[in-house]
Formats: sequence, C-alpha cells, structure tokens
Amino acid sequence: MNLKVCGLGSVVCGLFLSGCVQAPPPASLTESWIPPGNSQKPDAVLQELRAQSPDLTQPQSLSAIADIALQNNPATRKTWNDARAASEQVRYARGYFMPSLTAGVGVNRVTTSARPESFDQNNMSYGPSLQLSYLICNFGGGRSAAVEQALQTVYAANFAFNRAIQDTLLNSEIAYYTVISAQAGLEAATTNALDAKVILDAATTRRDAGLGVDLDVLQAQTAYDQSLYTLTGARGQLQIARGLLAQAMGLLADNQISLAPPEAPLPASLSGENVRRLIDEALARRPDLSALRASLAARQASIRVARASRWPSLYGTASATRDYYELYGLNNRASQSDDWAYTGGLSLKWNLFDGLQTLSTVRTAEAQTEALRAQLKQAELAASAEIWARFQNYETALQKHQFSSQAMKSSFSAWEMALESYKTGVKTILDLLIAENQLSQARSQQIAARQEVFTALANLAHATGIIEKGETIFKGQQRQ
Repeated sequence: MNLKVCGLGSVVCGLFLSGCVQAPPPASLTESWIPPGNSQKPDAVLQELRAQSPDLTQPQSLSAIADIALQNNPATRKTWNDARAASEQVRYARGYFMPSLTAGVGVNRVTTSARPESFDQNNMSYGPSLQLSYLICNFGGGRSAAVEQALQTVYAANFAFNRAIQDTLLNSEIAYYTVISAQAGLEAATTNALDAKVILDAATTRRDAGLGVDLDVLQAQTAYDQSLYTLTGARGQLQIARGLLAQAMGLLADNQISLAPPEAPLPASLSGENVRRLIDEALARRPDLSALRASLAARQASIRVARASRWPSLYGTASATRDYYELYGLNNRASQSDDWAYTGGLSLKWNLFDGLQTLSTVRTAEAQTEALRAQLKQAELAASAEIWARFQNYETALQKHQFSSQAMKSSFSAWEMALESYKTGVKTILDLLIAENQLSQARSQQIAARQEVFTALANLAHATGIIEKGETIFKGQQRQ
C-alpha cells in the first residue's frame, strides 16, 4: 500500500514540476538571451566531425582530396539520402497493382427488450474476418501514371545526386588550386622580400663606400618593410585557403593538410573545338538539366493521374468471416452456434461530381507543368550562356598565362640589369625599386594566371557536365 502511495505521489509531483517548466523570452531589447544549462544536448554532429580522421600524414594529391570530399561532404550525403527516399515512392506507387488484404476481429453484443418479455433477447457474436480488395482497372490509366510519376521523381533525385558529386569535385578542385597558388604566392612573397633585402644591402654598401646617400637607404628600407608586410599577408592567405580546402573535403578547418604538387602539365588550348556541338552535348549531358527534365515528366504524369479520377474504377472484393454466436433467452437459457460466411463480387465506382475539385486539380497540374517547362527552358538558356562564358574564360586564361610568363622573364632580366647598373652607379635607387616592383607584380600575375587556367578548366568541365574523378575533360586533355 505504501508503494502505491509513493508511486502516485511521484506521478503527481512530476506533473506539478512539468507545469512549472518555463522558457522565458529575452528579457531586454539590448541584452543577449542567456540559455539555461540544459537547453541543448551535446553536439553529436560536432563529435562526428571530430571523429573523422582520414590519413593526412602524406601529401595529398587532387585525386585523394576528391575521394575524401566525396566520402565526407554533407551535400552529397544529403542528395544520396534524398534519392533513397524517392526510390521508396516507386514501391509505394506499385502497390496500386497489388491487392490489399485486411484482417480483423469483431465482437458484438445485442440486447433486445420487448413486450411480452418472452421476446427479450441477449445475443453476442464474435469472430475473425479477412477482406480482400483489388483495383482491377482504372479506365483513365491512373495506376500506371502514378508509377511513372514516382519513377521520374526518382530519376530527378538521382540526377540531383550526380550533380552534387560534380559540385563537390569542382569545389575540392578549386580549393586545391587555391592552396597551391597560395603556397606559390608565399614563395613569391618570400623571394620578393629577399630581393628587397638585396637592394637594401646594395644601398647600404654604396652609402658606406661614400657613393650613395641616406635617402637611398631609407627608400630601400621602405621597400623591404613593405615586402615583409606583403609576406605576412601571404602567410595568412595560405592558412585561410587551407581552411577552405578542409571545408570542401568535409573536414573541420583546423585539420592540417599537406598537398602534393600538380602532376599534369598545363592544359592546351581548346579553340579547335566546335562550341555549338560542345553546348548541345553539354545540355543533353548535364545532370541538373536532366533532373529538370525528369521533374517535367513527373509533372506530366501527375496530369494523367489527376485526369484519371474522372473515369470509373473497377474493384474486385472478397471476404471470409467466421462468426460465433451465443444466444440468451428466457430463464437465462443459452445456446451457441457458429458459421462461416463468404462473399465475393465486383464493384464499379465512378465519382460523378466532387464539387469541381478534380477539374481544379487537373488545371493546377497543367499550370505547374507549364511553369516547370519554362523553368527548364530558362535553365537551358542559362547553361548555354554559362558554357560559352566558361569557354571564353578558359581561352583567355591560357593567353594571360602565356603573356604573364613572358612578362616574368623580361621583368627578371630588367631587375638583374638594374641591380648591376645601380651597383656601378649608372642607375638610381628609384630605377632599381621600379624594376623590383615590376618583378614582384610579374611573379604575382604568373601565379594568378596559372591558377586561373586550372580553375577556368574546372569550371568549363563543370559547366559541360563532365567533371568526373579520374576521367578526361576533353579529348587530349587529362584532368589534373
């Protein structure tokens, strides 16, 4: 008895305390809300991210980075699960072609009071039952249209998954070359600082020998300090690029990733390609456009599904019931009996009027289909413009890299000549500083131009829908 009382008291106390729980809003317009200590459970997602431990001890090639990104990137995982969920809709739609079987158990008690009392009756019946229903035919083709709609929805989800893979490859590739360029930028900034130190030493030597003035040393010192400033910024840019690469790989930003240098040579020009053919093939290949086409086909099937409800449906039905009876009459005398009952038949159902709901559903599906058709047209136009722009960007990047290489050679030669001329007194410190600045700019331009070539090629491959790990982008062009 005491245990029962204690249990009841615990329930009452719990209900009372649950009624006292509050979630107050922020108390002030200018002060942050302070959450209670138990407002959130430990972050399981963060723990999962921390638990990811790919082997990063060796320098990672672009292919290895792509592998890690595809395994860990949340975008591909999301679209993969979306595709899995969509595939279940096909199984659901195919259920329309299968019969439905329902089992049940019923108990009924009937009491009848009458005058004279001899007609009083007290009955109870109980027993199991099975009911079978099967849609033999929908004269509007609704079943097949429903399966087609579900199937096209799966295709759209699968194409979206393929595009997510391509997006992940593009992001990881761009992040890879950004880090490679940042490393080259740091090396260039280091070299620029060394060059500036050479100029400072030369100016100091000339001043100490009585051939220069303090102004030359101060100007050289200023250039050297500016080179150190740029060097510090280059170190920071490299660390930021490493964090973005880790994000593209589906890792936390503080993972230390060492990169292997690019192995493939600089790609060649694609100007011999037929751009119109390139655009036509890309529009037929790109997964995002294919996903829209599948969605359009699903919408068209939804029109047939809606129209099918205007037509009659033929059902076959059957049932089997086992009934047990207990009959109570006068003087509480009881008798028992049981029997089997079987039914079977056909039924035709035709919804003749539903308040114009079917008509509204059809018109809605038709309007949505036309809207999606316009969206597909818009996407194909945008894709063609994107491919054209990416193609031109790639060709431009190749030319810029060519000119940047020539500028690098000439500016380096000019800097060497200016340095020797300054040491012999033929050139001034300003001439030498100008040559050093031009050399610094040429180094930066060459690094940026090289990154732009590979980035432009990756963007072109993504725009044409053929950026796949381990595959060639174009004939004769091996993807880095």
